[in-house]
Amino acid sequence: MGLGIKNNIMAINLARNLNKTFFNLGKSMEKLSSGLKINSAADDPAGLVISEQMRTRIASLNQEIENVSYQINKYQTADSALLQERGKLTELRTLALAAANEGGIDDSARAAYQAEANNIVESYNMIRESSEFGTQKLLDGSESSVADVNELIPVDLSDTEAAEAAINQIDDEISHLDAQISDVGATQKNSLESRLTNLRIESQNLVAAESQIRDVDYGREISNFMKNQMLLKANISLFAHTSISSASVLSLLSGTK
Repeated sequence: MGLGIKNNIMAINLARNLNKTFFNLGKSMEKLSSGLKINSAADDPAGLVISEQMRTRIASLNQEIENVSYQINKYQTADSALLQERGKLTELRTLALAAANEGGIDDSARAAYQAEANNIVESYNMIRESSEFGTQKLLDGSESSVADVNELIPVDLSDTEAAEAAINQIDDEISHLDAQISDVGATQKNSLESRLTNLRIESQNLVAAESQIRDVDYGREISNFMKNQMLLKANISLFAHTSISSASVLSLLSGTK
């Protein structure tokens, strides 16, 4: 048969194109539904490897961000406790100054000053011992702490001379505490918060870069989808036309109408 009806080349080519169009249409649907242009290694082997390496680094950065954020929260808690301690020392110094006044202080007033001073010292030491983040002590100078606050010894306000000595004692504690506050604040700002900012910037940049590699371009993929839909319709129509033409030739050869 010179016409090659059993092996119609046009029909074979159309069938091949039809299969290819079906495949491309399926790929477009997969990308549009997943939002990814790389859904398997076959889509882009090199791109997939680079993307997975970036995702590993992003996951590590996110964990580091969580760790540093935890540390910042710990330092913020310690900072709040230190400021409470600073306020206690200010109150105590004010009492000592009042008790150091040589005139106008009777025994009952001095006793009231002493009682209040004792309460402040007790409160100060309680804050030092009870300040925790989770189960970690914050101010007692232990391994987990972020500051080393001295235990405050009782002050003597029984007379003017004792009160003046107490002022010097309190001033020494204020100097030590101010140094602790400064160290905690500097560590939080210059080390932890700076590190957190850098980690977030690196993570954001990697997420954007990974998105460029892996995420689908919806505008382009919708265009591909529509093109493949039109090709599918055209191929089906032509394939049907080819089948009708072959049947007509066979009808002519057999002498039927």
